Amino acid sequence: MFEDLAYNARRHSDKLVFSLFPCGFAEKCFDGKPFFSDSHEIGGKKVSNMSHAKLSLEAYIAARASMMSLTNSKGRALALVPDKLVVPPALEKEACDILIADFINGTKNTMQGTAKPVVVPQLAGHDSSWFLLCTNRPVKPLIYQQRKKAKFVSKTQETDENVFMKKQFLYGADSRGNAGFGFWQMAFGSDGTGAAG
Repeated sequence: MFEDLAYNARRHSDKLVFSLFPCGFAEKCFDGKPFFSDSHEIGGKKVSNMSHAKLSLEAYIAARASMMSLTNSKGRALALVPDKLVVPPALEKEACDILIADFINGTKNTMQGTAKPVVVPQLAGHDSSWFLLCTNRPVKPLIYQQRKKAKFVSKTQETDENVFMKKQFLYGADSRGNAGFGFWQMAFGSDGTGAAG
């Protein structure tokens, strides 16, 4: 039981970060637009980092090209190369087919190895959503800031009210931190509600 408490404390940051994915279509980031939006602006031009396409080889290629084509306000390439395809458990097969399989429907898979599939159990229930991230740079698309490391806490002294009054021993972990959105340019999200491609 104590090992599980430590395990859960260690995974708490993952829970906070992964909860951002489905919220990203509504919650705003630094430019006042939803993190995943078709109305971001760079140099006065509208730019999108979202779609409604179901996960497919064609949708992955389009999202990858969109991210890699981004420029700054002066027209210089941001040189973002996505390296993670984040999916819920329901899309694990599709993600592995796109990124690991040698062949797709009898044709050589030219996208093999272009990113790593990351299956996130916390995204269960958002079964059609998928996300492409560039995490290989010092700045990240999603940020976890830790203010206080997790510390094991117990209330087991005879003078603690829970022990004295109820004969209960309480154990927990105390930490402080939160997760938030970083640069939208480093992420692409699809809610998967539209057609493939």
